[in-house]
Amino acid sequence: MDVRARWVAGLALPAALLLGLAACSAAPAETAQDAPTAVVVGAADCLSSQVLADLGLVAAGTSGRTGTPHADAPEAGRVPDDFVPVSVVVCAPGGTLQDSSGTWVALTASRREGDLDPLVAALRRPSAQHGGTCSSAAVVPPSLWLVDALGRAIRPVWPTDRCGSPQETVTAALDALEETDHEQYPVRLVIPAEPTAQR
Repeated sequence: MDVRARWVAGLALPAALLLGLAACSAAPAETAQDAPTAVVVGAADCLSSQVLADLGLVAAGTSGRTGTPHADAPEAGRVPDDFVPVSVVVCAPGGTLQDSSGTWVALTASRREGDLDPLVAALRRPSAQHGGTCSSAAVVPPSLWLVDALGRAIRPVWPTDRCGSPQETVTAALDALEETDHEQYPVRLVIPAEPTAQR
């Protein structure tokens, strides 16, 4: 199944659920204010095992085909008051790639620049309390890295709505930025290439 399906999963409910919408959990969500302050690291890394697991591209505790070992990524946290980002790196499922080994699940890393103040403000908004009824399953958002002028990076918490989906204010702020670079990486082999006939 194409990895991009994660973004639309849950838009069509099974017939059995059409008569009664799924209720959201009543448990309170962790807000951006409640989260610990994000840890500043030397650089953004979309291929760390934590980011790949958060996106559902690999199982938790495992890593994809990255060629070289990647440092562990810190847990996402609150944007520090003294951290001034100049760009954002968006790590998202990227469909599939093919090479001589076969077909791979891929990840796309894109860098965006522009006025980051609306994005930082949106990331600092509190998550909504879970409750009420939800018409679809929660959506898995991209993983974000905010990067400062020295190349240092943090993983910010993405606030959620009452159904656990990413708040649209963050999505709108991301969409307003200009993409300046993007790269696609193979992560997990899903269809090995057929062996060539030996003569």
